[in-house]
Amino acid sequence: MDKLTPPASLRLGPAPGRMAQVYRARRPLDGDRRALLLWLHGGCFTGGTVADADHRGELLAEAGADVVALDYPLAPDHPFPAGLTAAFEALQALAAKPARLTGSSHTALFVGGEEGGGNIAAALALMARDQHAPALAGQLLLSPMLDPQLGSASMREGECGGCECVYAQGWKAYLGDGIRADHPYAAPINASRLGGLAPALVLSQAGHPLNDESRRYAAALRRHGGAARDLTLDTIAPATALNPIHEFLRDAARRALSLPE
Repeated sequence: MDKLTPPASLRLGPAPGRMAQVYRARRPLDGDRRALLLWLHGGCFTGGTVADADHRGELLAEAGADVVALDYPLAPDHPFPAGLTAAFEALQALAAKPARLTGSSHTALFVGGEEGGGNIAAALALMARDQHAPALAGQLLLSPMLDPQLGSASMREGECGGCECVYAQGWKAYLGDGIRADHPYAAPINASRLGGLAPALVLSQAGHPLNDESRRYAAALRRHGGAARDLTLDTIAPATALNPIHEFLRDAARRALSLPE
């Protein structure tokens, strides 16, 4: 897998910019059309690095995306909205000159993330809609952390949700003091307006504590008129996830670039 640092002329946020890892697409997407994906790693808001999520970068590149994996600031030192702000600045920088990374003027822009990074990716889609820019082709969410209430059946079945649970600790660190848990950008599943968002593919894993809220978010997007597909897989790995992700990227890029099916 080819790994590159971002070009020196590319600013991912305020100078000197956030560190990022770039993975070049290894599978044709659709002719000379490309998918440029800003990826936010997992870690329940408080841990993880782009290096830890290397396997995800490889999976996404194999599915046909040019991936920019961002090393965003983590809680508790940087509670909400620090990580989201850094990610939005990086997204704006990518949107300004997408061809610098993909080599194609026909590039569709995506956001994606896992667990806490999936939360931030979902919030980015909300921000892009609210600010009418940048134009997103889609959002890819892997077992996203969306509900700070931690009351779902899958949470209970996974014996999670108590104060010592990694998800509860992550939410506490991320929300910090004085932040309402129902803020739409902090907990997208509580947003009252979920219409007009980029199409979504929401993948979760059978038996995973975050499975129920992942599926519930996709259902909420559909209720608000959005295009959202959710899949529960035995495992989120190349054998099960590669083709669904590729098809999502290809079809969403076609729609965004006004190409025939």
